[in-house]
Amino acid sequence: MGFIFKSWKNLSLFTRIMIGFVLGIVVGLVWGPGAKVLTPLGTILTNLLTMVVAPLVLCLLVCAAADVGDGKKLGRMGVKTVVCFLLSTAIAIVLGLVTSNLIGVGTGVTIQATASTASTAKQVSMLDTLINIIPTNPFKALSEQNLLQIIFFALILGFSLMKLGEPGKPLLDIFRAGQEAMKEITNIVLEFTPYGVFGLMANVVGSNGPEILIPYIKAIAAMYIAGAIYVIVVQAGIMAGVIGRVNPFRFLRTMKEAMAFVFATCSSVATIPLNLECTKKLGVDDETANFVIPFGAVMNMNGTAIYEAVAVVFTAQIFGIELGFTQQVMIMLTATLASIGTAGIPGSGLVMLTIVLSSVNLPMEAIGLLAGIDRILNMGRVIPNIVGDAASAVIVSRTEGTFTDLQ
Repeated sequence: MGFIFKSWKNLSLFTRIMIGFVLGIVVGLVWGPGAKVLTPLGTILTNLLTMVVAPLVLCLLVCAAADVGDGKKLGRMGVKTVVCFLLSTAIAIVLGLVTSNLIGVGTGVTIQATASTASTAKQVSMLDTLINIIPTNPFKALSEQNLLQIIFFALILGFSLMKLGEPGKPLLDIFRAGQEAMKEITNIVLEFTPYGVFGLMANVVGSNGPEILIPYIKAIAAMYIAGAIYVIVVQAGIMAGVIGRVNPFRFLRTMKEAMAFVFATCSSVATIPLNLECTKKLGVDDETANFVIPFGAVMNMNGTAIYEAVAVVFTAQIFGIELGFTQQVMIMLTATLASIGTAGIPGSGLVMLTIVLSSVNLPMEAIGLLAGIDRILNMGRVIPNIVGDAASAVIVSRTEGTFTDLQ
C-alpha cells in the first residue's frame, strides 16, 4: 500500500488529474445514477477552489499594480490586454458562427415555440456594465465573488499604494504576504484535484449516460471543432507563435496541465493559479502574468463566445427562426460586451446565454434544451478561455520587452 501511495505522489499533477478523469467516466458508466453518491468529492473541490479565488485575485492585482511602478506603464499594459481580449473574442465569435452554420447545429428537427417564450430576462446595457464595475462596497464584492469589482478595486488600491511610496509600504507588505499565503493554500488545494475530478465525472456520466450525447451531437461537435481550431490555429499558432514568437508546440505542451484541469473542473477562475504557473513557465514575467491572467479569467471569454455563437444558431434553427449572418454577428458582439464580467465558474455560460437570447427575443426554452448538455459543452469552451489568457500574456510581455525566451 505504501508503495502504491508513493508511486501515486510521484506522478505529475496532469497525470493524476487524467487518471481521476478516466476513472470517473468508467465508474459513471458502470454504476450509473448510483455514482451520484460521489458528488460530495466534486463539491468539496469546487468549494476549496472558490474559497481561495477572491483573496488570491485581490492580492495578486494589488501587488501587480503596485509593482508596475509607473502609472503610464500600467495604463499601457491595460490597453494592450483589453485590445488582445476584444480582438480575440471577435475572432472567436465569427469562427463559432461559421462552424455552427456549416454543421447546421439546429437542423433536422423543428420545435414550436410557445407563447410563454417571450423574453423576460433583464437586458444589460453596456453603460450598466461599466457602472457596475465600480463597487459600492469592496468587502461586499469580496464576499459575493464579484471578480470584476474586485479587479477594479485592487488596481486602484495597488496604484494608490505605489503613489504613496514609503507610507504605503506596510500595507503593501501585507498584500505581498497574503499573495504568498494564497499561493501556498492553492498548492494544498490542488493536491485534492484528482479526487474532486473523479467525483465530478462519475456523477456527470452516471446521471446522464453516454446517450446524452446523441440528440445534441452536432452542437457538441461544433463547439469542440471550433474550439480546437481556435486553440491550435489562432491562439497557439497566430497569437503565441507569430505575434509572441513562442514555438506553438512548446506553448501547447506547457499549457497541458492547465488545460486538463480546466477541462475537468469547468472553471477558468479556479484555474488561475495553475494558469499563472504555466504562463510563467513559457517565459512571461511575473508582473505581466499576475496582471493579465486574473483579469482575463473574468473578461476574456474566447471559448464562451464560441459557445454563445453555437447556442444562438442552435436556437434559431431548432425553432425555425431566420437569422442572417450579419444579424448573428451583431447579436454576438452586443451580447458579449454586455456580459463581460460573468464569473468564470461552472454554469456561467447559461447565465450569459440568457442575456444573448433576451437581446433579440429568441425563445428562452433553448436554455432548458441546452442545460442538459451544458457540462459537456462547458468542458469544451473553458479551454479556449484560459489558453487565450496565456496567449494574451505572452503578447503583452513580448511587446513590453519583459519576455524571457526559454527552451
